[in-house]
Amino acid sequence: MMRQQNVLKSDEDIMPASELVKTRFYKEWVKPQGIVSALAVNLEKGVTRTSLINIRTAVPINQQMRRRLGILVPHLQRAIAIGRLFDQNNATEKALTETLDHVEAAVFLVDANAGITFANDTAKKMLGQGTLVRKEGNALRAVAPDANHTLLSIFVSAEKGDGSVGVRGVAVPLTDMSGEQWFAHVLPLTSGRRQQAGNNYAAVAAVFIRKIAPNALSPLEGVAKLYKLTASEVRVFDAVLKANGIKAIAELLGLSQATVKTHLQSLFRKTNTSRQSGLIKLVAGI
Repeated sequence: MMRQQNVLKSDEDIMPASELVKTRFYKEWVKPQGIVSALAVNLEKGVTRTSLINIRTAVPINQQMRRRLGILVPHLQRAIAIGRLFDQNNATEKALTETLDHVEAAVFLVDANAGITFANDTAKKMLGQGTLVRKEGNALRAVAPDANHTLLSIFVSAEKGDGSVGVRGVAVPLTDMSGEQWFAHVLPLTSGRRQQAGNNYAAVAAVFIRKIAPNALSPLEGVAKLYKLTASEVRVFDAVLKANGIKAIAELLGLSQATVKTHLQSLFRKTNTSRQSGLIKLVAGI
């Protein structure tokens, strides 16, 4: 309670009333409004934001008023903290949405029942065409029955954290009416670095749908060719897609963490990225 009393300030804590009434501020602003006293407290103070509550009264401040405000302060501070978390989550969600909207492939985020929680612009156009996938209610459905059954099974497995889905996900072949080949690559969002993205959208899996040209390079091969990566760099890049963190990558490849860091720095420099998540986004966009 002592902590709360220290942060609560009335006008008399700052300047005695006998001195305040002599000031121009009191005569021209305080007195005309009928303000007799005021009680204030800082609720939050930071480099970029601050908030406070200032209560002006027509009667002198007494200890009961101080006590009541002191009881309210922790609740008000908690409400501000919760609001800040919502702001942070909204900013994260906005950044992810902007990223996915710039991915060339059609991207869907879905829950365990195939309910669509996000679709980028390409995905919305694909739904409108209805040749590969369609929307049934709010659920994502593949036009081909076999492919649809497979996708639904994968979504359920992803929610349960089933290891059969794998860190790199599962590729489901799709065929449109003209016979052209497409793939729906399903990535689980229930563990590791992807879990935050899933939480933001209440999704268990991300579905990337893209057309595969005959003899097309794999996404990783495409990135390697585009950025002229060495064999060692490609090997580390591939491990980034399979493992989470430098230690796990080093163990997977049988290399020292220092060697992995060296190759990662080279990958970041060549691809103009700064994080492992940036490398993953490159593959998603190929």
